[in-house]
Amino acid sequence: MSLTEEIKNKVTVLDLVSEFVDLKKQGRLFKSVCPFHSENTPSFIVDPDKNMWRCFGACSTGGDVISFIMKKDSISFLDSLNFLKNKLGITTENFSSQKFKEIEEIKKINMLSAEFFKTSLFSTSGENVRNYLKNRGISKQSAIDFDLGYNPPGNKLSDYINNKGYSLDSLSKYGLVSKSKGETFYDFFSDRLIFPIKNQKKEILGFGGRILNDQLPKYINTKKNLAFDKGSVLYGIDQSVEYIRDNDECVLVEGYTDVIIAHQYGYKNVVASMGTAITTQQASKIADISNNAIIALDADQAGTEATLNALDKSWGIFASSNKDHPSGITNKSVRKNFILKVVELPDETDPDSFIRKDFKAWKTIIDDAKPIIEYLIKLLAARFDSSTPEGKELIEETVRPFISNERNPYIQDQYISMLSSQLDVSEQRIRAGFDNKSRIYFDSKNNFNNTNFMHNGKTRLLLLTEHLVSLIISNNITNKDLFNDWDLEMIDDTICKQLLYEWINDSDLNVTDANLTEKIDSLKLEKSVFYDNQKLLEVIGKLKIQIEREYLVMKNNALISNTDLNQSEIKDQIITIQNRIKNIDILLSNKN
Repeated sequence: MSLTEEIKNKVTVLDLVSEFVDLKKQGRLFKSVCPFHSENTPSFIVDPDKNMWRCFGACSTGGDVISFIMKKDSISFLDSLNFLKNKLGITTENFSSQKFKEIEEIKKINMLSAEFFKTSLFSTSGENVRNYLKNRGISKQSAIDFDLGYNPPGNKLSDYINNKGYSLDSLSKYGLVSKSKGETFYDFFSDRLIFPIKNQKKEILGFGGRILNDQLPKYINTKKNLAFDKGSVLYGIDQSVEYIRDNDECVLVEGYTDVIIAHQYGYKNVVASMGTAITTQQASKIADISNNAIIALDADQAGTEATLNALDKSWGIFASSNKDHPSGITNKSVRKNFILKVVELPDETDPDSFIRKDFKAWKTIIDDAKPIIEYLIKLLAARFDSSTPEGKELIEETVRPFISNERNPYIQDQYISMLSSQLDVSEQRIRAGFDNKSRIYFDSKNNFNNTNFMHNGKTRLLLLTEHLVSLIISNNITNKDLFNDWDLEMIDDTICKQLLYEWINDSDLNVTDANLTEKIDSLKLEKSVFYDNQKLLEVIGKLKIQIEREYLVMKNNALISNTDLNQSEIKDQIITIQNRIKNIDILLSNKN
């Protein structure tokens, strides 16, 4: 039995959630206002029969006991397992395996390295680096607060850590030491300014290093290991998380010094993506702790392209082809009233230089950040020819889902007027692109309520999900665009969801957690192998639609069970959901 199975056998979702949430029984479900966001109408449910929880409100996510702790404490999958293991008094060899011990060793070595780097920075050997920081406007206190350091030239770090009892092979494996062709070791970050990269628990996961001369590359990072993956960490999150939660606003910048300078001048809700390619995991972390995000990347061509790339790849704006049910993190965020804005910095500036020039103006430019729709309309109009029918259609199709999901009708009217003006077409023409509402079906016998299918104790949703993951890993699929138009949060099973997120990050699925590898082994089946790639893609497409339907049926039933069906907002949601279910049924009938 795996650790995840043992945890689920030891505690039910209802028992665990009841410890933290005041649940009220309503029919066969238990309901409450969501513990993860502010609301008046209860949208959080626990289904004891399916042993799952889900928020159908702003969070728009759900899962099992593991994912509940992940969401509640904003911790990783591994940390959630560890918490529940200790809470339930489980002793498992799997979890105390060599892999877990290795993670702990990496953290210990990183801590020792950070102490060495910091000492070196404030020694005589670090004088040039201190002068560099001073010239960049970074104060001594900021350097201390962010644990900045310096790796002197040569092998001083490796000698220091080696004398602490750790082998050079371990240091090489963890990215602190490199090996030359002559099999000699040298410090990987030699003669570089060091930026320790921490998680929310202030544990050092890895390092960034900046060279102070003209040598390239200018920046390097710890290579990926069991503890560190650059694409899943936000620089400065350890310093920012409480400020972000308290102010319900997160500002996302590009680089280390952007964060440090912002904090130095009192703007402590700023984190960095550590490069221009904002990943899905980073975006998801922001959405977990705030309902408001502001992107403030460098004001140059690269920064503009990076913003587009962030919106495209990480938040799934352009890639969404399902206009009735937008997917991806940003689209999901709009649906859950997540407010995303973009800052337009003056030409050829970055947050670091802008704040140092006039730190009071930073608040103004943040306050003046443009809502995503306004930014998109302006940017797309500059990128595509809005004078042609093809350009008009492309721009309208891209922004329409965001306008239609804006809950405030007055703001929605403003956006329609803005789009109408930009495309030089009538507002009536723009409105014609929005679906007409139809009546709501409340009959308990209708096909919107058919979710009770079970097989071997598994729900239909779980069976469909496992089949989908099995196809992905059994056929060694590498095309991650398959999920650009699809919301992984529709999946309730934490292990399957985690595997898909891992696959998106690394299609080779080089996972290290024993529970994930065990699931991979159970789902990698000969019978799931396809030799006709076109047929494989068709089956995957159908499974995605079927999973979406199961999710929507659950959401429909949860909303209908609400005590106040006269609320226009709830009615509107039910109408949209049921229209989508009907469209899916038509799609599925055409595929059969």
